[in-house]
Amino acid sequence: MVKILFFGDLVDTLGMASDEIELPPDVTDVERLLFVLARRGEMWKKMLLGNPKLSITVNKQFAEKSAPIKDGDEIALVGFSVV
Repeated sequence: MVKILFFGDLVDTLGMASDEIELPPDVTDVERLLFVLARRGEMWKKMLLGNPKLSITVNKQFAEKSAPIKDGDEIALVGFSVV
C-alpha cells in the first residue's frame, strides 16, 4: 500500500487530496504509478502524464519519474493546470 498526496490544482481537478492504493506487482517506479493513476479518466491523464508543471516527492524527497517506489512509501504529487 502506498499513500498518495495531491497538491496544487490536482486537489480540485481530481477531486481528492489523498488516496491509498495497493501497488500492482509491475509498478516499481513513479512513472508506472502515474500510468496506473491516469487510467482513472481523461482529466487524470491530462494532469499526470506529460504535465511540465508536475513535481513529485517520494518520502518527502524530491524525485524524478524514474525514482523507485515500494510498499509503505508516501508519494506527493504537486501539479498545476497546463493552460
